[in-house]
Amino acid sequence: MAVQTSRESFLDWFVRFRSPSEISKLHPDYLKMELSCFVCTFLTFIHAWRVGGRFKYLWVAVILHGLFVEAVSYWMPDIDSFWHAQGIVMFIGQRLPLYIICIYLVFIYTASVAVAHSGMKWWAQPFAVGLTVVMLDLPYDILGIKNLFWTWHDTDPNIYDRHYWVPWTSYYFHATFACSFTAVFHASHKLLAPSKKTYQNAGVVIETVCMLLASMLGFPLGVIQFIFIYHPLHDTYGIHTEVCVMLLVVVYGVIIWQGDRSAERTASHSKKWFLDEIMTEVILHYTYFLYLVFTSKPENNVVVGLHEPVGPCNETEPVMTPMGQVLTKKKYLCLDNYDEKIFDFHCTDTLPKAGDKWYTICGTPYENHMEYIIVVCGVCFLGLTWCLTLLQSGPLPWRQHHHRHTKQE
Repeated sequence: MAVQTSRESFLDWFVRFRSPSEISKLHPDYLKMELSCFVCTFLTFIHAWRVGGRFKYLWVAVILHGLFVEAVSYWMPDIDSFWHAQGIVMFIGQRLPLYIICIYLVFIYTASVAVAHSGMKWWAQPFAVGLTVVMLDLPYDILGIKNLFWTWHDTDPNIYDRHYWVPWTSYYFHATFACSFTAVFHASHKLLAPSKKTYQNAGVVIETVCMLLASMLGFPLGVIQFIFIYHPLHDTYGIHTEVCVMLLVVVYGVIIWQGDRSAERTASHSKKWFLDEIMTEVILHYTYFLYLVFTSKPENNVVVGLHEPVGPCNETEPVMTPMGQVLTKKKYLCLDNYDEKIFDFHCTDTLPKAGDKWYTICGTPYENHMEYIIVVCGVCFLGLTWCLTLLQSGPLPWRQHHHRHTKQE
């Protein structure tokens, strides 16, 4: 009986299920987002299965990378600063929604395929993937935090500088981690199979090694990229994180420009319109967020789940930076003085007590709904144009379907 109880306890911690009807009642836009993400993920799977080669390994590597990043983030106190809303399927202590692993595929796999179509040099592709991921992420981050798909720690110095309540470091994270993951995926292939082109399959053993290296090393190499720009400027000189992000975009942009100038493209293909799984997925991705910004009513969201622990207002804890500075943040959410205008407690009669981690928060209305509409429509137009342009730049390299046309192998 004790063994059975232990097994049940582990399973209860490892995976939990929530009724879609409950989510639909309390947090309907979150359910729609999950379902949209599942459909987009399925399209990436169909694409990887159909194209084959290194793209199948890329698909699996992205999943492993996502699991690694999320698990480490919950384990390390200095970066354990966000809490996801409760979805249909939740893992590891109800911290990890299934759709979050899917969103890594929607971002990184999609960006990798789009950039692969561009024909730019392999050494520039990781940086292009990083910026493409940011463009895919922009509407998700802006509307996700406003609609309480997750919440952030309210005083953590690394996420204090915000853009529509999105930490600027979120964009920095998406760019650098996707870039690092892609760089390892390509560089390890170049090292282990130097005679092969970027997306030529080098065999099960080599591709498995590349897949595992990318999934494990993407995280630490992404962290290292924070040390080059963000931590020296932000922590040492107090420069706003927005400036750090813009500098990163400039560096990435110059590298992409240099790599794209010598891109290998097939002129006869570049003007043709085609609608495959990835193009369909990109259109669906941006269409959902265009729909969401016009129709969502954040003030109606009732979000029951894990949130920042509640406690005394005067307790703080240190945050050690890679540059040696010791910053501080509040240890608990202070109900009398918290700086998160995206939620309040108007929809519940029961306020959380000191020590509570599981409680109810309520969404707040748009301060200027038209501003959100303009911003989200703008970033969706930019991202859609960018991705569709990349996808139409040329044929997907080393895909068997193209061999008879391009004769590249």
